[in-house]
Amino acid sequence: MLKIAFIEDSPLQLKILQESIHFRSDIQCLLAVESVENFWEALPQRTTLDVIFVDIDLPGQSGVEAVPSLRKRFPEAEIVMLTQLEDSKLLLQTFQGGATGYLLKNFPLAELPLFITTLMKGGALISPQMARHLINYFQPKHAATDTLTAKELQLLQLFSDGYSYQETAGFFNISIDGVKYHVKKIYSKLNVNNKVDAIRAIKSNI
Repeated sequence: MLKIAFIEDSPLQLKILQESIHFRSDIQCLLAVESVENFWEALPQRTTLDVIFVDIDLPGQSGVEAVPSLRKRFPEAEIVMLTQLEDSKLLLQTFQGGATGYLLKNFPLAELPLFITTLMKGGALISPQMARHLINYFQPKHAATDTLTAKELQLLQLFSDGYSYQETAGFFNISIDGVKYHVKKIYSKLNVNNKVDAIRAIKSNI
C-alpha cells in the first residue's frame, strides 16, 4: 500500500485532497496537516512515506524551505509541490532542493490517484505549463540580438537614448501605431512586457 502525506494550509483544500483518494484501497493518507511544523510534530517515529504533497505558500516554514529537510528524512519519497504559482524560479528552486514534481492547483482532483500511480511507476509529475519552463531552461540560450532585425535593434537603441514614441516615429518616418507594432513584435521575441526589460535584455545579451 502506498503511504502519502499532504501539507496544505487550506482546511477545505486539505479535505478535498483526502477525499480524492479515500476510495482507493491501495493508497493510504497517513498525514494531512496545515503546516510543515505540524507535519514534524505529528509524524510517528520510523514512519516511511512514498509521496509527500507540499503546498509552496505555507504559514511558518514555506514549502520551498521544507523540501531539503523532507528529502533528507525521506530520501526515497516523491516530493510534489502544490501551488497556484506558475513561477519558473520556484520550480527550479524546489527541484534543486529535492522535489520531484510540481503541480498547479488547477489540475482535476479526480486524477490525483492516477498521478500517484504514475509517480510510483517512475513517471514524472509536472503541470504542462511548468514543463515548458523546464524545457526553456535547458535549451541552449541565444543572444537577444540574434532574434531581432536591424530595424528593431535600432528602435530599441532610440528608446535607450530616451526617445519618445513620437520622436521614434519621426526618426523612422512612420506612424506612432507603426512604432507600437514593432514594439509589440520585440516584446514577443524577447518574452518581455515593457521597454525597460527589453533594453535590459539587449544590454545583457541574453
